Amino acid sequence: MRNPIRAGILNLFYYTGIAFFCRKLAMRRGKSVLMFHGVSSVKRPKIDSKAQPHLSKDEFESIILWLKENFNILNPNDLIGSKKDGILLTFDDGFYNNFSNVLPLLTKYSIPGLFFISTQHVENPKDWLHFIKEKTEQNVDLLGLNKDIQSDLFDGISKKNLAQMAANPLVTIGSHTVSHPLLSKCSQVDLTNELVNSKKYLENIIERPVKYLAYPSGDYNEKVINAVKEAGYELAFGIDKTHNHGQLNFEIPRIGIYSNEIPYLAAKLSGLYSSPIIL
Repeated sequence: MRNPIRAGILNLFYYTGIAFFCRKLAMRRGKSVLMFHGVSSVKRPKIDSKAQPHLSKDEFESIILWLKENFNILNPNDLIGSKKDGILLTFDDGFYNNFSNVLPLLTKYSIPGLFFISTQHVENPKDWLHFIKEKTEQNVDLLGLNKDIQSDLFDGISKKNLAQMAANPLVTIGSHTVSHPLLSKCSQVDLTNELVNSKKYLENIIERPVKYLAYPSGDYNEKVINAVKEAGYELAFGIDKTHNHGQLNFEIPRIGIYSNEIPYLAAKLSGLYSSPIIL
């Protein structure tokens, strides 16, 4: 943790037992959805930390072990109509490193995962999403990295690897649109294309229905929710604090996880940062 004041507060919260007490009190009933993104094979100190995933494979594994010790792990089918309480792990964007680094760990520990895929970089894994292109434009040295490192950090998952990942019974595939836009800023035509085309594209690859969507950047409004319903999705997920349009199935909040430090995890999952949801 780079901020010493923040680190001190989180350590105090954890080591005094406040986090544990709050978790036992607030998380006794309900479900929480966690949000991850890319997970690199290793941290690379010579590369700007903002240009690489928040978590490495080893850091992600330590998170899994802590979660398994403290929570019941859910699969997406447990969210609706199930009395099971616990946490669901979700992964945004559809990076190749979700296949190469995340999937082996989920398989090792028998943990379900819901992966939201942006289809632009499935068709061409080197057709990076706009925020990756912005990073490389701001730091042209990233373009000089060898192909293996670029793949580990930035590439999308290929059709072949996506099909292989989807065949794993622990994996559920959801949509994260085609190009990861701000959906509330899209025209009606573009909005429909982003939602419908990504769904059909993924269904063609994985050969099963795609029922779930994650809003890119957590951006949505009532118009977007209506379009999501019309496109045939059953659930839609935001990030952290969501808006309130009275449609919880299409405004499911998620807790972003960006560190493997135990005081941080304990605070985020104490129930104070985000109350468990009941669907």
